[in-house]
Amino acid sequence: MMDAPVITPRGIELATSGEISAPGFRTPFGPRPLSLPSPTASNLLQLAVSDYVPNTLMFHGHRIGLFNTRIDPNTPQFGPVMRTTCDMNTGSLFCVGDLFPTLREVFPNRAIAFMFSTVKAPAIVVRPPELGGIRFQLMGLIEVSSIDNNGETPIGAMEIHIDASMKMKMTPRAVRGRVNLETIRLITRTPQILVQEELDDAGFLSREILQRMVNDILKQG
Repeated sequence: MMDAPVITPRGIELATSGEISAPGFRTPFGPRPLSLPSPTASNLLQLAVSDYVPNTLMFHGHRIGLFNTRIDPNTPQFGPVMRTTCDMNTGSLFCVGDLFPTLREVFPNRAIAFMFSTVKAPAIVVRPPELGGIRFQLMGLIEVSSIDNNGETPIGAMEIHIDASMKMKMTPRAVRGRVNLETIRLITRTPQILVQEELDDAGFLSREILQRMVNDILKQG
């Protein structure tokens, strides 16, 4: 609470403020000015929401690696596709090698691991629905490793840039987000293995997989 509650002809006004921070490390930015909506007789409750709190979570989450994740053959649902050459014994007719033919040619019959990390803090912008609603922007790095009997070997990397719309769901214990990916761009950092033309095609073809990946990161609230 920033001030004592105020009773006005409109009702009760409560001014609150909060942020997410880490011990010994405060958030280096503050909230923007926020105006209350104009009163209307037809609304029993009006709520003004700032994007400051979720962006403090994004900042500190990026700083401590909260959003880092790994997908490999042991990952539920994704495991069977994490190969350069499809293994018919798994019943999967699709694998990572179908998206990246050069990777499949250079490293045939290998299991693959993706390690995702954020390059900078993701951003959430909250606007009225007529101005775009909730927008989510993310820039990350996906490091690719080959897995065989000799262990795991880094073989490539690519940036991932995401622009998405987002819907929020409030529960008694958490606020959870769900992302609808609108723009995905993959940029190679190792063009000899991850060819840019193949990444352009993969960004379109793998939209559903990447959308599930991002939502898995956010589903814990």
